[in-house]
Amino acid sequence: MTNTDVLILGAGPAGLTAGLYAVRAGAKTVIIESLAPGGSVNLTPDIENFPGFIKIGGAELGTKMLEQTESAGARVVYDEVEDIDFDKRTVKTAEATYKYNSLIIATGVSPRKLGLGNEEDFIGNGIHFCGLCDGQFYRGKDIVVVGGGNHAVEEVIYLSAIAKSVTIINNTDKFIAQEVLVNKIPAKAKVYHSATVTEIIADKKITGVKLKDGTKIACDGIFVAIGRVPNTNLFKDKLDLSRDGYLVVNNEMRTSNASVFAAGDVVQKQIRQVITACADGAIAATFATRK
Repeated sequence: MTNTDVLILGAGPAGLTAGLYAVRAGAKTVIIESLAPGGSVNLTPDIENFPGFIKIGGAELGTKMLEQTESAGARVVYDEVEDIDFDKRTVKTAEATYKYNSLIIATGVSPRKLGLGNEEDFIGNGIHFCGLCDGQFYRGKDIVVVGGGNHAVEEVIYLSAIAKSVTIINNTDKFIAQEVLVNKIPAKAKVYHSATVTEIIADKKITGVKLKDGTKIACDGIFVAIGRVPNTNLFKDKLDLSRDGYLVVNNEMRTSNASVFAAGDVVQKQIRQVITACADGAIAATFATRK
């Protein structure tokens, strides 16, 4: 069993900032990450509203945060959390067991799926959630982007430079994305407002989508950007969650368990940006290390 003062779940901006603040407060700190450092920030091609950078790629920013936190003395472990015992203050992963004094949950969110019958058959092979990650597979091809928020519009802007055509399917009557992003949508992108995808047309591969009004749109790939769901399954019935599954915290980022804090997109709040995730992490670590 590994003992640590502060254990952090997730190495996105919230978790990495928490790790930085925790080690600077003199706490032995371990960060457990199941995928790649940076979290959701890796899905953003360009960030233009993070202080100190006129423009920086999301993956680059995540890498810089990781380097800074590790250089300060935090240990980052790549592993999968399997179980948490809040009474014993232990976290069991696939490869080890950790005992903590304070736990900071920064597990972030996962993409929301369309919820259609054959969707799972094509995830990663026709249906994607990250243009930056998978857009190159569709160079010179026809793409559909589903969504109308910031993430969806960012996907459209990025993919328009790669694809032959990009069609946007938005279920509201106008974009909810920030105006500065909407203004960057290329003229070649075709937009369907007040539209809903009801069917994925496919045999061995995706050939199109069908809308609620019966319209069929041919495409080679679908990029889904319709929001995200919090990664809180491990905490159900153990910590207080909001009605839509986010962790409820106070102004110290403390959850319903006094030794457990939370930060970033996994927390119930109004604004989810890289900078607010970092702020959450700094606050959580400050109180998690306070005697």
